[in-house]
Amino acid sequence: FITMIYAFYPLLTYVLPDLHSVLIGFILSGILTYLLVVHPEWYVVDATGIAVAVGVTSIIGISFAPGPILVLMVILAVYDAISVYKTKHMIDLADSVMEFNLPVLLVVPKRKDYSFRKTDKGLKEQIASGAERDALFIGLGDIIFPSAFAVSRSVYRADNLSKTEVFGFEGIGFVVAGVIIGTLIGYTALMTFVLKGNPQAGLPLLNGGAILGYLIPVLAIYQSLGLW
Repeated sequence: FITMIYAFYPLLTYVLPDLHSVLIGFILSGILTYLLVVHPEWYVVDATGIAVAVGVTSIIGISFAPGPILVLMVILAVYDAISVYKTKHMIDLADSVMEFNLPVLLVVPKRKDYSFRKTDKGLKEQIASGAERDALFIGLGDIIFPSAFAVSRSVYRADNLSKTEVFGFEGIGFVVAGVIIGTLIGYTALMTFVLKGNPQAGLPLLNGGAILGYLIPVLAIYQSLGLW
């Protein structure tokens, strides 16, 4: 609930005074929380999940410099790969999340009449049966960490990253754009595997894409990583 307020408040301040932004953000967060309890359909779970992801991304991005976040991204990518491909406990965790309708994943239906509430099979059971799944599921962590890295790089301007301009724009903007583009390329690669029907670890590709997308422009423009 609190993290959703962090998502709504900055957006509302563009058009409303601070106090009004807080109140409306509080109300919107309350509505989504209520709907999640009484009507946990996939679009409610997705809307709540996106709001939570934006809030958590903002909190992490403004709280840590890019260096610590990058180290965490590497560690979590390794952990995600182990938990999906080796121990497989991430699948059990996703099953529990689906059972309790928690907004820590995004649901992407593959057919119009799909209902998250009426799904009678857990993710683990669907995978074991080999049947085609009615929806795809993406953990919020796959969204949060690459995004938090982009936010942190935008907020924290290291001394050795001067305001070098490229084509009339601040060079750091190209660096942040590189993180976003790298993440999207990683996401595209991830979906090519996901659409084959098997569970895939998202963070190795998404975090890897974000890091590579960072390294190319920051080294080309500044010849320095500037992570700390």
